[in-house]
Amino acid sequence: MSTKRIAMVLAAMAVLAATMVSAQTYNPDVDLPKPTGLEKSLTKLGRGLSNIMLGWAEIPMTFDKNLKKGKPLGYLIGVAPVLGTARALMRTGTGVFETTSFPFSDKEVNYEAVLEPAFIF
Repeated sequence: MSTKRIAMVLAAMAVLAATMVSAQTYNPDVDLPKPTGLEKSLTKLGRGLSNIMLGWAEIPMTFDKNLKKGKPLGYLIGVAPVLGTARALMRTGTGVFETTSFPFSDKEVNYEAVLEPAFIF
């Protein structure tokens, strides 16, 4: 192959590589539209309904987390169910609050999750 041909192939490869690199850039802050007030309120409603229906699952999840931490059997039998029940009541109560307050929220704030994690699963 001649030197000119090799130079043209290398130039074509460089342009192709530059195109591929620029095509892979993605910034979600710029590329995704901001959620509207309706989308935020419906997310709050869904989070609230999920917390109402799955609040009870905090009891076995608290037991499992403490079991994986290596807590003693007395702790798992005596303390973990009490903590799980308290967390279940908090999650269910938060679900009731979010479900009833989703249409009345301020449009700029009050759409963030009250509990972390926002969804139990």
